[in-house]
Amino acid sequence: MKSADPMQVPAPTASTGVPASGSATDLDKYWTAERMAEAVPVEEQQAREAQLPTAPGTPAPRSPSKPFPGIKEVGTFYWAEDGEKRFCAGTVVTSPGKNLVATAAHCFDFADQMQALVFVPKHSKEDPKPYGVFPIQKGQIYADPRYMKKGGDKAYTGLDFAILKTDPRADGKALQDVVGSINLGINLGYDHPQTRVIGYPGFEGQQTPLDCTTPLKKFTTGNEDDIKGGTFPEVNCDGYVSGTSGGPFITGSPNAMKLIGVTGGWKTGGHSPNTSYSSYFGDEIKRIYDAAVAGRVPVPVVLPGPETWKHAKDVESGYFTLNGPVEQDSMDMLVRWSDGEISLYRGAGKELNYFDKEITIQKPSKLWADHAKNAVAGDFTGDNGSDLIVVWNDGEVTLYPSIDEAGFHGEKQLMPPNATWAKYSATLTAGRFGGNEWQDDLVVRWSDGELSMYQNTGDKLGKEFTVLKKNETWPHAVDVGAGDYSGGDGWDLVVRWSDGEVTNYGDFTATSLGTEHKWQAPNPTWPHAVILTGGDHSDNPYADDTLVRWTDGELSLYVDGDEKGIGKENQLVAPL
Repeated sequence: MKSADPMQVPAPTASTGVPASGSATDLDKYWTAERMAEAVPVEEQQAREAQLPTAPGTPAPRSPSKPFPGIKEVGTFYWAEDGEKRFCAGTVVTSPGKNLVATAAHCFDFADQMQALVFVPKHSKEDPKPYGVFPIQKGQIYADPRYMKKGGDKAYTGLDFAILKTDPRADGKALQDVVGSINLGINLGYDHPQTRVIGYPGFEGQQTPLDCTTPLKKFTTGNEDDIKGGTFPEVNCDGYVSGTSGGPFITGSPNAMKLIGVTGGWKTGGHSPNTSYSSYFGDEIKRIYDAAVAGRVPVPVVLPGPETWKHAKDVESGYFTLNGPVEQDSMDMLVRWSDGEISLYRGAGKELNYFDKEITIQKPSKLWADHAKNAVAGDFTGDNGSDLIVVWNDGEVTLYPSIDEAGFHGEKQLMPPNATWAKYSATLTAGRFGGNEWQDDLVVRWSDGELSMYQNTGDKLGKEFTVLKKNETWPHAVDVGAGDYSGGDGWDLVVRWSDGEVTNYGDFTATSLGTEHKWQAPNPTWPHAVILTGGDHSDNPYADDTLVRWTDGELSLYVDGDEKGIGKENQLVAPL
């Protein structure tokens, strides 16, 4: 059999006519000037042409724009998608691999449907490929996963930026070696009187770049049309209609240029042809850039660092938020801090590091800092949302029903102040231990080793059962959690002992500890686990995952535990 001629363009796919190969030679041949002229802007910005000529209210002073040949560091992406050819602008940014291009994330939120994706530096109608084409392979688009999910362009307008990694062109030369690059300008603020804005408007197939120099200023807006508001860099240049997405905002002299924005963000770049926006280039774009350099998926930074986690007094899993980013039932995490603040972290998928949003439901409070002794989450009201029971230093026991993003919704006293709960209640957990279908069975380990269950706790404490009488062993149970690990009808009790042993009691009930499974033998590591709580944070529908906060501020999530072990560890927060 003869080998294929390397100079031949491979046979196109039957359905699209796009070459199956992603080689630079094949794609250079495919992207002719005629095919580039057929490309249309991304759908998100096509509507800009039909909108008002200026933004509502008093028109902002506008700077003139003019067609020009372009600059070599700025160009266009081209790709085929659903039988159409599309384009978007991008800017080569300085990188160790000499292969990165910055643009708007909304250009690529259907990345799995793209074919024959390339970057073409300094494209213009007169000279379509002055420096050739640079392919982008599948998996080389780096953007915040929250933005790239369905609805992310409305919910995360401040994250509308992406970094794409290119392959060398046909002669093997890297992009940055061919055309140079512009440094990323990170956290440079909003006051830039001389900002150069370059865009590629889609005028009837003539993607000739526009050039404009204008003041950049701060624009702040509230939510509108289900689109999340915020603060964005704003520029006002004539004629930046659809197609200009991803085009650069550049400051500095020609020898010291910095990229401080790309057309995107609020309403995917603007609500008129003469006003454009960018998501702010701060720590988030640096995170995306670092991920692209390393060749790894960007992980949202939602959880605070280890120094903060040293101050977590309670960590609870539950269903607190009303709407999350994942379809499966992924629990949220509620944290009570040493200063009395209470934070809620919305549950998400593994690709979002399991939590994608922080919500403060209680600001720092001296009452909560000085007087809250213990807390536990469960479904005590039976509405499928999670509630919080708090034991106070004076022995009062209080129920806070249906906590959500809006905070607390009243309180119910389950037990008035008393000496017994004040002096002797040591640790709490709640689970589904046989009373009914709800996670409303409250378990209390007392300081003398007694173990009690208050079954079917609701607007009052449930029926009390003594599971264990006073003994010498259980005072060493320094932490108690609950979850559905062993696969039986009920939940299990998990105990971390003072010597580092971790034990699972399968199908724990009001009258029996259940079947004992030793997850960890006594060891020197687990005495450093400060807080342990069970819940449902992974893909399966069971509460078989375990959050652990360590003395050094590390936070771990162990997923898919069973009677044999706690499960696979995922480090959510690295230690100092």
